[in-house]
Amino acid sequence: MWKKALSSLFLVLSFGLAQRTLEVWIMPNSGQPAEDFKALVAPFERANNVEVKVTVLDWGVAWTRITAAATSGVGPDITQLGTTWVGAISAMGVLEPLDDVLQALGGREAYLPAVWNTTRLAGSARATALPWFSELRAFYYRTDALRAAGVNPSQMFANWQNFEAGLARLAASSFTDPETKGRLAPLCTPGKNSWDVLHNAAPWIWGAGGDIVRQAQGRWQSALSTPESLQGLYFFLSLAQKGYVPAESLEKNTAQIEADFQAGKCAVFASGPWMIQRAQVPEARGGFAERVAAKNMGVAPYPAGPKGRYTFFGGSNLALFSFSKNKELAKELLKYLGSPEAQVSYARMSGMLPALRTAWNAPEVQGNPLMRVFVQAAQFGRTYPTLAGWGGVENLAVQHLGMAWDLVAQKRLTQEALKDLMDKASTAINGALR
Repeated sequence: MWKKALSSLFLVLSFGLAQRTLEVWIMPNSGQPAEDFKALVAPFERANNVEVKVTVLDWGVAWTRITAAATSGVGPDITQLGTTWVGAISAMGVLEPLDDVLQALGGREAYLPAVWNTTRLAGSARATALPWFSELRAFYYRTDALRAAGVNPSQMFANWQNFEAGLARLAASSFTDPETKGRLAPLCTPGKNSWDVLHNAAPWIWGAGGDIVRQAQGRWQSALSTPESLQGLYFFLSLAQKGYVPAESLEKNTAQIEADFQAGKCAVFASGPWMIQRAQVPEARGGFAERVAAKNMGVAPYPAGPKGRYTFFGGSNLALFSFSKNKELAKELLKYLGSPEAQVSYARMSGMLPALRTAWNAPEVQGNPLMRVFVQAAQFGRTYPTLAGWGGVENLAVQHLGMAWDLVAQKRLTQEALKDLMDKASTAINGALR
């Protein structure tokens, strides 16, 4: 009898030990994504006698893998979600409520409103995602190029008119990069070949008082063809048609534009906080610390438009699948990853901004004057609504914005042509939202 009882106890213990494994899917958020994440969770593993298995999904396949897991019920306990994906995956009804996790981390007051809005499907009272890290856009500029052109950065990035005036002075400047001996383009920005076409256009649309979609009579509809949206879009696109953006930039993607700035080809360009980390890392490890651009780099928020100053606020959240067999343990891991200490550690690894506001007080953030500008810019951050059908909306918006960039490349952009394109975009988006 005692042998049978001992055998049963052994099986129970074995079963219990086998359950102390958590699986997490993440995307390549840092230079060594798997190794960095394992280092991040090592204290949690030791404290809880648990192994955290991490799988890194490339962004190109992540959506397919995550939706396949959601429909099949076979997948990890926890998955990373881009903030614009939260609405669609939440609407599938496969995510565990996380209100208790968020409450343990400080609740609504612990996050900026733009971040808090990404914790759930739009209009839902139930949170299904934990903010993990934030990425927002600001302008990087070459301090030496602006100084040589007689441009005061504070004035240039104060409003749209000053921004264009600053670009004009940079275009007239004879300043050359000390390494390449070539003149710098006043502004570098990708055209239609960038994954973040909409993110690049959104701050200008919002700055003019426009929007991507809006609620009217209880229904979401496209706002891309409103006079305000067209005003913001035309201002942004016309900067390229006026010659402030080199024609070759419009054929490049975001990574290539970042490389151009690092190589001393651009005076101004927009990007996320990760560029600050790269500027501190040697070229042998993927950075550009040795380059002149890294030693003469400034950061400024987007200039204010006629209806305000805005920037795109994105990033990633973490979600717990309802089919997880380790929900309580997984929630403890989420609380750990959402804590100020883990947030600061991962920001150091990834170059992103922590999602938790109290983590912004860390010396790593406040001690870096460039990162402090991103914290200031975050106050103007804005996100897209977390709609179940947002993926389709964004695809259609990107498709039609790409056509607008084609008009710029062909020097055929007019206000009438832009309105015609955005009217067609709105018809397509409204059809997708029905």
